[in-house]
Amino acid sequence: MDLALHNHLNEGSVILTDRGVPGTKSNIDHIVVAPSGVWIIDSKVWRGKIAYKSTSMFGTEKRLFVGGKDRTAAVEAIFNLVIPVAQVLGDKSVPIRPALVFIDGDWSDASAARIVTSRPYQHLSVWISWPKAIWKKINEPGPLDADAVKRIGAH
Repeated sequence: MDLALHNHLNEGSVILTDRGVPGTKSNIDHIVVAPSGVWIIDSKVWRGKIAYKSTSMFGTEKRLFVGGKDRTAAVEAIFNLVIPVAQVLGDKSVPIRPALVFIDGDWSDASAARIVTSRPYQHLSVWISWPKAIWKKINEPGPLDADAVKRIGAH
């Protein structure tokens, strides 16, 4: 995914790969600093159909399933990295955007409309996506100017 990020993101974005999280044993696959904010990306190559759905007919709580297995914990894990990254940045005005990106995902038929319109799912403010949609989100305009992107990326 690293090469794909370099090929699809706007010029000036800073891409950091395989970064440790202070105070934990966790790592972050990719951190991207762009005008849209700081993106924490966990990339997955999991087999099976990807579905974001309710667990019951009348349920309102949605879960992430991959190959029939509940993978919502992966979404929660990336969400839990927002605070440590914010602490490292030390600037509450910088938006931090977590994302779980499936490299070769088998998206369910129910997701076809979202794929066509490039609207990934969100759970706990974590984007659940395919690469093309995340690249588009990262490339959106945002609150950071070019100097802020460079400064934060160097930090």
